[in-house]
Amino acid sequence: MEHNRLFKILLLLLEKKKTTAPELAKLFEVSVRTVYRDIDRLSSAGIPVYTTTGKYGGIHLMDNYVMDKSLLSEEEQNEILLGLYSVSSIPHLNGNRMLTRLTTLFDHKLDWIEFEHSPWESIPAQEMEMFNQVKQAIFARHPLSFHYVNSNGEASTETTQPVKLIFKNNTWYFKGWQKNEPEQHGFKTFKIKRISQLDFIPGFFDNDPAIPAADDHHHDAPKPPRLVVLFSEAVAYRVRDFADPSLIQYEEDGRLRVTLHLEVDERIYSFLMSFGGDVTVIEPFAIQTELLKRHRRALKHLLADSRIPDSETEK
Repeated sequence: MEHNRLFKILLLLLEKKKTTAPELAKLFEVSVRTVYRDIDRLSSAGIPVYTTTGKYGGIHLMDNYVMDKSLLSEEEQNEILLGLYSVSSIPHLNGNRMLTRLTTLFDHKLDWIEFEHSPWESIPAQEMEMFNQVKQAIFARHPLSFHYVNSNGEASTETTQPVKLIFKNNTWYFKGWQKNEPEQHGFKTFKIKRISQLDFIPGFFDNDPAIPAADDHHHDAPKPPRLVVLFSEAVAYRVRDFADPSLIQYEEDGRLRVTLHLEVDERIYSFLMSFGGDVTVIEPFAIQTELLKRHRRALKHLLADSRIPDSETEK
């Protein structure tokens, strides 16, 4: 805790150049005497911080100061900056202010890595607003009510206590506690993009439920069904994007056989159909049959709306 406070004092001095012991004591909820001990420790570490008395006195940091390289190794500085670059590239989060401070503090930047800080498309204002409202509800301990559409297209009205934001697969989710939810000890996970009509419910949480870790596994949960799929060599680059190498077997004709255990929902069918004629479902038979039905239905709609002669579609 003490080292954390020393670092925050240093960051504050880098930004403001001057402060006072009473201001720091109030900010960190310590005594003025403790503040002066902290200043002595910073000075002993070789940081040019000094105090002056009088009407305009206070605690100062020498102009144009950058952190002595001996305090942190170059590798440690790179690790800190890399972490902040990563945070800066996540939608809705902004680590740029702290990144600018620490770049000044360390007096060097990373020149061996580059992050693209914006997504392919601009983030919809509605999604930004939803994210900020969920974050506010977590901090303020407010329950939420909202309209939700799950991955199977089923609509529902939910009331939940949001407790944790999760960034996964380039999108935001939040974990919420619901008293009457039997699965996962009352927790459900919601994709923020699928939320609408979000409202704060009056009142506050009575207590904080124990948040399960991201990698919690419930032994009584059934294992998702086994899915075996063949992909043509033409889409091998896409397969390697999502499948672990240990899940891929290469056939003699160049096709890739992939075995997965996934929940069967609309996402699976949308994903498989995105490969067009470059995918063949080996098992289970039910998915193979449903996928064929969907392709036939899609073809029927295309032919009904197309001016292309049937003879051309058979080529």
